Amino acid sequence: MSAYGQNPQPFAPAPTGGAAANPIIKNLLLAGIGGSALALLGSFLAWTSVDVEGTSDTVSGLDGDGMFTLITSLLALGLLAFGLVKQNLMAAAGSIVPSLVTLVFGVLNFLDPEKLARTYVEDETGGELSGEQLDGFMEGIDFSSSFGVWIVVLGSLVAVAAAGVLATKARAPQQ
Repeated sequence: MSAYGQNPQPFAPAPTGGAAANPIIKNLLLAGIGGSALALLGSFLAWTSVDVEGTSDTVSGLDGDGMFTLITSLLALGLLAFGLVKQNLMAAAGSIVPSLVTLVFGVLNFLDPEKLARTYVEDETGGELSGEQLDGFMEGIDFSSSFGVWIVVLGSLVAVAAAGVLATKARAPQQ
């Protein structure tokens, strides 16, 4: 029996709302952070494998567009971490822009591994080779995408997907 004015239901704390209250949103934020961190790591690694007459070497992402993916993935990582800590879904959803930029650079370098090697050779020779000389030099060389660019593409895909879902959650009316 309950006395007058007392609630017979046990005390339950009020829900706190925000990103931390919803485990799905928290997991999306963590997935986005993980994907951005993966893309950040991949920016430092080898992007192009170069094989010349039985000798192979690699070219780092930072010798080309990897500097852009480093900056954009760091920006996305910061926005997602801010969204997690401050429970701000709009900031986290904003990470989709730098994540998309990272993805575009990663895919372009994945599809054209010769681009990074060409840039590297131009930088090393100080631009002394003409376009025809550079084409002749690069003719007998085999190029392939290396693991670093794969990691950038994979990480940025995860970050874009997580940020896209977070953007739809941020736009949805709160209940």
